[in-house]
Amino acid sequence: MMSSKSHFKVCQKLPLLTDLQIIVLGYNRSGKTATINTVLGVGESHHGEGSAHSDKREGVVEGRKVTLIDTPGWWKLYSATQTAEYIKRELVLSTSLCPPGPHSFLLVVELDSPFTEIEYTSVVEHCEHLGANIWEHTIVLFTKGDLLTDKTIEERIKSQEEKLDQLVARCGGRYQVFDNKTKCDDQSQVKTLLDKLDELIASDHHHPFEVDHIKLKDIEEAKKVDKERGLINKERILEERQRIKINGEVLSLPEIRMILVGWVLSGKSYAGNIILNGDHFTPGKVTEKAESRKSKVFGRNLTVVDTPGWWKFLPAKYTPTRVKAELRRGVFLCGKYPQAILLTLTVETSFHEERRRMIQEMLEMYLGEDVWRHTIILFTWGNLLKDTTIEEVFESEGKALQWLIQKCGNRYHVFGERAQGSNQVEELLEKMEEMVAGNCVFCPSAESCMYTETGIRGNRVEERNDPQTEDAIDIVDREWLRTDKNLIEEVQKQWIAATDAARKQKSNTSRNEPPNLQGEGHSTDIDNYGETFQDNPLYRGTADKPQSEKGDHSLQRQQSNGEMLAFHLKDMLGNEWRRRDYSEEASP
Repeated sequence: MMSSKSHFKVCQKLPLLTDLQIIVLGYNRSGKTATINTVLGVGESHHGEGSAHSDKREGVVEGRKVTLIDTPGWWKLYSATQTAEYIKRELVLSTSLCPPGPHSFLLVVELDSPFTEIEYTSVVEHCEHLGANIWEHTIVLFTKGDLLTDKTIEERIKSQEEKLDQLVARCGGRYQVFDNKTKCDDQSQVKTLLDKLDELIASDHHHPFEVDHIKLKDIEEAKKVDKERGLINKERILEERQRIKINGEVLSLPEIRMILVGWVLSGKSYAGNIILNGDHFTPGKVTEKAESRKSKVFGRNLTVVDTPGWWKFLPAKYTPTRVKAELRRGVFLCGKYPQAILLTLTVETSFHEERRRMIQEMLEMYLGEDVWRHTIILFTWGNLLKDTTIEEVFESEGKALQWLIQKCGNRYHVFGERAQGSNQVEELLEKMEEMVAGNCVFCPSAESCMYTETGIRGNRVEERNDPQTEDAIDIVDREWLRTDKNLIEEVQKQWIAATDAARKQKSNTSRNEPPNLQGEGHSTDIDNYGETFQDNPLYRGTADKPQSEKGDHSLQRQQSNGEMLAFHLKDMLGNEWRRRDYSEEASP
C-alpha cells in the first residue's frame, strides 16, 4: 500500500494557516478527548469523554493557535436512528463553535478490535449528519497505536475481515496513527498530523468546510422551540406538585418500598445504590434474580428491590421465563406491596414506538394495567445532559416518549453522578410521597397474580411460543448470563436450529407454511417489528428498492421469520455486550 502522504493532492504551495479549526468526531470511548489532550500537550488533565455536548478547546501547538471541538459520541454498534435526537443535533451544532466553518475533521477510530461493517455503517450515518461533503475534509485518526504489534496499519487496512479500507477510501486515503500513551514532551506524532492537516487544507485552497446554514438554523430553531415547550411543561408540573403540598395532601412517609424495573443495563442497580447511599447492588453485572435491600435514608426506612431486565430490542413474548418470574416475585420481596415502581431509562439513546410498546406490554402483562398510577420514570446517565434539560429531550424525541411520560402522570426524575446523590434522592422520595398521596398502595389484582401461571387475564391471553422456540430463548438467556462474547455465533446457530425445527413440526401437522413465531394478530409480531430491522444495517435499504426487488423482499420475509430474528438477535446481543463493556468502564 502507498504511504498515506502519497494520497494527498499535489497542490501549489500556500502559506500555512496560523489559526486552525478542527472538529473531532467518533463513537463513545474511541479516544476523542485523549486525542485532543495529546494534540494540546495536556496529558490526561481534561476528561470530557461521554458528554452529550460539544466542548471547545484551544491551545498553541507548534507556534500556531489550534481550536479543537470535542463532540458527543454515539454507540459503536448502533445506527443513527438509535441515537437520541438531541445528540445528533449537537453533532451538527458543533460547526457553529468554529465560524465560518472547520478547516478539517478528525474521525477517531480505535484499533483495539476489528472494524466491522456495522461499525462502518454507523460511522458513515453519524458523520453525514453534518453534510455529505464531510469526507473531503476528513482524516481518519486511529488511536491505541501501541496495539499494532503483529500487524502494521497498512495490513489492517488491507484485511478482508475489516472495513477500514472503505473508510479510509472515503477520506481520500488520509489517515494517521496515534499512541495517546506517548509522553507529552514527544510531539513528533502531533507534528506529523499537523503536516497532513496542512496538506489537506492547502489542497482545498484554505476553504473551510461549507456549513449547511439552513440546516443549522432549522436545528437551532427546533432546539429553541423544544426548550420553551419543555420549560412550560416543567412549570405546569411544578405548579401541580405545589398545589398538592399546599392542600396538605402529602404526608412524610416513615417507610417507602419501591421496585426497580426496566430493560437490561438501563441502570437499575446503579440507581438502587444511589437511593440507598451504599454499594448494595452490583452495577454493570447482569442481575439474575430479584434482590431486596434496606437502608435508612433521610429519616425514612427504604426498601429497594432490583429486578432482572428484559431485552431492549425483542418483543415481550421472547422475554425469558426467568425474567418474567423474577419480575413478579420482586413485587412480593418488598415485604408489603411497593408504593412506587421505578421504570429506568437511559438518556443517551433514542426512544421509538417499539420501545414504548414493549414497555407497555411488559408492565401491563406482569404487573397489571393499574401499574401506571404507581410508576415514576427514572432517567439514568443524566450527567451526560449538561445544559440540556430532560424536558427538552422529551420534546425532541417525540410522541412515543411523551406518551409514556403522560401515562405515568407526568412523574419522572433524573439521576446524574453518584456524587450528586443526596439532593436527587431527597427530591425523588418527595415525588414518591406526592404520588402516594393521590393513590392507594400498588397491589396487583388477583387475576394479575394468577397471570404468570395461567397466561390469562380477563380477555387478554399471553402468547405461547413453540417448545423449540422456548428452548432457544432459554439458550440465549443462559449464554447471556455467562457473559461469554465468543458464544454469540453458537447461540445464533442454536436459535436457527430450534426455530427451523418448530417450522418443520408445524408444517407436518398443518399447512405447509413458515412458522408464525409471533402468533396471529399480535401487536408485537416480527412482521410489524420493521423499525428494528430497518435500523439494523443488515436489513437496511429494502424500503427504497424498486417494486420487483420489494417483491423479492416479501418472499424473504415469508421464508423464515425465525432466521431473520436470529440474525437480529446476534446483532442485538453484540450491541448489549458492548453496552455492558461501556457500563463497566465508565459508570455514570
